[in-house]
Amino acid sequence: MSTINVAITGVGNVTKTLIKGLHFYKNSTEGLWHPKIAGFTVNDIAVNGVYDVDSSKVGKKIKDVITDYKTDSDLPIQAGISDDIINIPNSQVKSVKYNEFVESLKKIKTDFLVNLISSGMEKSSESYAKAALEAGCSFFNATSSKTITPQLKSSFESKGLMILGDDLMSQFGGTAFHRGMMEFMVNRGITIHKAYQLDVGGNADTQNTMAEQLREKKRKIKTESISVEVPYPFRSTAGTTEYASQLGNSRVSYYWMEAKGFLGAPIEMDLSLRTSDSSNGCNVILDAIRAAKFAISKKDITKSDIISAYAFKNPLKKTKIRESIKAFEEAFVN
Repeated sequence: MSTINVAITGVGNVTKTLIKGLHFYKNSTEGLWHPKIAGFTVNDIAVNGVYDVDSSKVGKKIKDVITDYKTDSDLPIQAGISDDIINIPNSQVKSVKYNEFVESLKKIKTDFLVNLISSGMEKSSESYAKAALEAGCSFFNATSSKTITPQLKSSFESKGLMILGDDLMSQFGGTAFHRGMMEFMVNRGITIHKAYQLDVGGNADTQNTMAEQLREKKRKIKTESISVEVPYPFRSTAGTTEYASQLGNSRVSYYWMEAKGFLGAPIEMDLSLRTSDSSNGCNVILDAIRAAKFAISKKDITKSDIISAYAFKNPLKKTKIRESIKAFEEAFVN
């Protein structure tokens, strides 16, 4: 199989974990959701470009910023685009102009640009998507920024490329777990009346989400994603509620549901789930990239809807979580 070249914007916890995973899975498959997708293994993926706007990272090698795991990557961190106001404690923004970034992408000849910058950087995410289109590579938007429109999707497809997104749904994170519980209760004939999901996290992305406008936006995305599983209206709220630095890279999700069964018998569920934010998204990223590479090679660009429904909370075409996994695995898992 041919190598899948990937460039990444944003050198945060997810990027570091993804690169550590690519190194670790050279000799193992333990912990991989799908060891093989459309004939591709994880070993077929190579990171050939990384970008950030934090001056304390730009210019360093990847192996120098991943301090808790030994990697052999001499890949330098290059300056990316900064079209938003960014607060970087004890550091400064170091960025390049749009045209310079496009030329950098063209130079490395990458297949995918994976957008892993912090939440709230709407203008930068939009610029990265347009830069990917101009440079001739597909775009993967893991952020909550609404980058995909029918028009932009058509522009990518006209070049034989894919744009995937928006807002990555973790393998077993708050939204996926919540949707799974909802789907199971509905399929068992239980009537859901009220529900909420409250998330508390300790990483930089959660901290950025505390801005009221962004918090409301992400709450709307999560609530709409969850409601797909229930074929009738019910009272529901889901979203990040607090930043707690002591959690580090962990996220704690609190769930409460009120439902009724036979003769209106009350059913109440109250539980919590603690997960690692960065590792929780990596399986989904690796799956989606391999599936997209295969579909593009077969000139079957319409498969992007299946991939986005599987991997994201806010795709253009939403489907139930079980249906999205089934459609994805039927199309790509072998």
